[in-house]
Amino acid sequence: MTVRIWRISQQQLQQQQQQQQQQQQHQPQANANSTISTDSHNDFPLLQLERTLKGHTKGISDVVFSPNSKLLASASDDLTIRVWDLEFGEVIRILKGHTYHINTLSFNAKGTILASGSSDENVRLWDLMRGKCIKILSAHSDPISSIDFSFDCTIIASGSYDGLIRLFDLETGQCLKTLIYDKGGSSFPVCNVKFSPNSQYILSTSLDGALRLWDYMNNNVVKTFKNSNGLPIAEKFSTGSNFITYDGNLMVNSGDEFGDIVFWDLQTKVIQFKLNASSHQKPIINVDSLDSGKFLASVSIDGELTLWSYI
Repeated sequence: MTVRIWRISQQQLQQQQQQQQQQQQHQPQANANSTISTDSHNDFPLLQLERTLKGHTKGISDVVFSPNSKLLASASDDLTIRVWDLEFGEVIRILKGHTYHINTLSFNAKGTILASGSSDENVRLWDLMRGKCIKILSAHSDPISSIDFSFDCTIIASGSYDGLIRLFDLETGQCLKTLIYDKGGSSFPVCNVKFSPNSQYILSTSLDGALRLWDYMNNNVVKTFKNSNGLPIAEKFSTGSNFITYDGNLMVNSGDEFGDIVFWDLQTKVIQFKLNASSHQKPIINVDSLDSGKFLASVSIDGELTLWSYI
């Protein structure tokens, strides 16, 4: 199994944006500059294949860059985490310890600790300098789907198919909070958790199709984001979510089951705009910001990754 690293061609991107700006006025929307399809070998001028990293023997479930972009960590169903030096394309650490599929990874802000969440229901914290597991957090009763560090690196949040979000003190490993949304007598698997930039809130998505903003200190959902028709975002597929700043306003975004990326104003919950790439004909399963919010990447269940840049 392989990991491919792509470099964005800034010069060609700037040329394309200049042409677009000459043709139209500024609008609050984004352009899909390039789409990578896993089933084709088209030439995408804005993306250059930088490296192909080989080593895993089974499927790869997650990849994350270190904060300084010098390292890449990859998680696999082969029960290993590989940490790659991107300058040389070499593995510098192989981390072992999980007993079942590894689903999710997250670096702390300093890039010194890597967290991993697994279907063995544990979160492991790894000291990358020593290549050693320094803590095991027995977090959940079902597979762990998502983890994220607070921006001050004092708390780690984990989401699970058991419907719980747990928050742990990074130093002691103690569980500080357990969040569960169970109105109606039932809870739903949590797909994604993300701390807000000020670490005061957590954004979560779950398989009831809801995108929720938690005031976790008070165990309270303060906002729920829905599609323009008032319906849930997705009820059958895991969707990622993210915070993003656009024109000075903090927004949240998520993919939906119809191939759209939806942007809401964080304060008003009003949908500001939607993006749709002609390539995305099926549900979007993850979105993430790149290069300090200059770019947005979306991944669809149809096997395609689309790179967006803001006009």
